Order: sequence, then structure tokens, then C-alpha cells
Amino acid sequence: MPSVSNNDEPIGFPVEPIDNCPHIPPTITLAVSTKSGCSVCEDHTENWQCLTCTHVFCSRYIQGHMQAHSQQATGHSVCLSYTDLSVWCNECTSYIKSKALEGIKRLAYHEKFGEFPPDSA
Repeated sequence: MPSVSNNDEPIGFPVEPIDNCPHIPPTITLAVSTKSGCSVCEDHTENWQCLTCTHVFCSRYIQGHMQAHSQQATGHSVCLSYTDLSVWCNECTSYIKSKALEGIKRLAYHEKFGEFPPDSA
């Protein structure tokens, strides 16, 4: 249920990632470069890494190059956000979670923060 403001206007809602996305690549290359700019426009503001080919593209809120890449390249729909390390599927139009994503997310966390996530052994 969305939260409401003082005037009963919705102000947000919880996001629940799905755990049954069929578009997760069968092999995910464990390589990230969270400091990389978009491979098209070179913007560094808000980027996503394609988990199929590892190329980095800007978000739909910048120039939409990740979304364009996903539409133009068959099977390139799952991507990792360098902003919050979430994973999105453009075909499912949902955030996703899966054990298959743990390695790349752990590596991205290390690259971004200089240490492994607290729950890592």
C-alpha cells in the first residue's frame, strides 16, 4: 500500500523485485567498472551495465541509452545499476533478484565501496 502525505496524496510505494525472471543471461561475465561513463554519450551521472555484453549505458533519466540498447540487441534486457546496485529487466519491466546475480552484485559493491558487502564471508 502506498504511503500518503498529509493531504492524502500517494507519495510512494515499496518495490518488490521478482524472483522468476527468465531473461537473466546464462553466463554473466564478472567484470564491472562503476566509474565508467555511458559508452554512447560518456555521461557519468546514472549508468547501467548490460549483463549480457558488459557495455555501460546511461539511464532513461539521462539520455536513455541503456533502454535503447535493450530494445536493439536481442537478449540484452537485464542490467545492473551503478547507482544503487539494483538489477532491472527491461522485458519483465521489473527489478529482479536471483542467486545467479549475487556474484556480479558483490563485485560491483566491492568496486564501488572498496570493500565487500557486510554479509559476505
